[in-house]
Amino acid sequence: MATLARPPPPRRLPPSLPKDTTALKQCGHSSGAWGRPTPSSSIPDLSRLLARKPPPPPNRTPSSSASSARTFSNPPPLNLASKPAPLLDGSAVPQPSCLLCRDFSRVDAHAAFFPRTSVRSLEDLAYGLAEPFQDDVDKARAIFAWLHYNISYDAESFFSGNIQSSTPDSTLISGLAVCEGYAGLFENLGTLMGLQVHTVSGHGKGYGYEPLRDDEHVPEMTSNHAWNCIFFHGEWHLVDSCWGAGFLNGAVYQAKLASKWFIAPPDEFGQRHFPTDPLYPPPEGPKLTGDLDQFGLDPMHVEPSIKIIPDGQYARFSITKRCEHMSVADADNYVFVIGTTNQEYIPLEYVNHEGAWVANIFISGEGNVTLYSVDKVGDYDAKGLGVVGFKQAKGRKPMAFKGLAIWSVGHQ
Repeated sequence: MATLARPPPPRRLPPSLPKDTTALKQCGHSSGAWGRPTPSSSIPDLSRLLARKPPPPPNRTPSSSASSARTFSNPPPLNLASKPAPLLDGSAVPQPSCLLCRDFSRVDAHAAFFPRTSVRSLEDLAYGLAEPFQDDVDKARAIFAWLHYNISYDAESFFSGNIQSSTPDSTLISGLAVCEGYAGLFENLGTLMGLQVHTVSGHGKGYGYEPLRDDEHVPEMTSNHAWNCIFFHGEWHLVDSCWGAGFLNGAVYQAKLASKWFIAPPDEFGQRHFPTDPLYPPPEGPKLTGDLDQFGLDPMHVEPSIKIIPDGQYARFSITKRCEHMSVADADNYVFVIGTTNQEYIPLEYVNHEGAWVANIFISGEGNVTLYSVDKVGDYDAKGLGVVGFKQAKGRKPMAFKGLAIWSVGHQ
């Protein structure tokens, strides 16, 4: 006979929710989550609590800062001069105050978006070039770069002697100009941007210039060049957009941006442009090559500053960077050496307290003394070589040099 198993006990279910949930809500429960009700004996009597007097406020002595704060009915005025200039967009960064160190790559790239053949009017061009920029120096740089990209030097008219007068509109249409056309278009675009800019005429020591021989007389002053002066940052600055756009290689014009002619220091600018007082021209210095700019060296502080070095004496050679913010570390520079008349190559060493590369060298014998940079050692670029590395490689490895400055040696 089979044994019957005991059936399982019935499943116990929770009691059903009460139909009236008002009491539950008053106790802090909702219909969706509730627990055991709080006994009424533990609930404080609200009427007794309200009948009690509040405690007196604590005695606090106001501090000096608090009392002084109450004397102002309005907040103190903001120092607007300390407010930073707004950034043009998220990618823009504050620029250094030194114009020689300023990075104009973003401005130059913007100027390239306006090819001459697509420009409808000078007014449209001025607006398009200036629109993204707040600083007047950036607006001026945009004009400078645009002229480099779009206007070529009229070499044919220059060499044929058939130079015609020009206007800003005619220069825009033809895409050709000599110095007057560059300066005139620069002034026109700057004026349309609201800049304070003028054209300056004078004499420039540009293509074809040769220094006078000792037996030659000073010729009469002739005006053969034009450039601009422009006012921003509280000062007047000098700009030569013609020389900044390119150069003549023989009878052929080659476009090459030369930033040194954008707001160059006045003393450097005056070495190649007609000086203010023709009766007292500056003494002629050493012959400088175009490679000097490649290394960021200051052409106005190449020592000795005279053309002819006396024979049989010590001469102090010195070069500096164009700007104090440029790196002078060995890793970022080439080695500079002086090639003497007896084919010695003596390195200049950097002196911190002078901020210059310096060498004191005894000069003897006739000929030329040349400032070089060490360009290559073997097949490798010599940047970062350092003076120690140069001395170790000298006489052991082949080297290539670039000439930067040349002096003549003469008898007193």
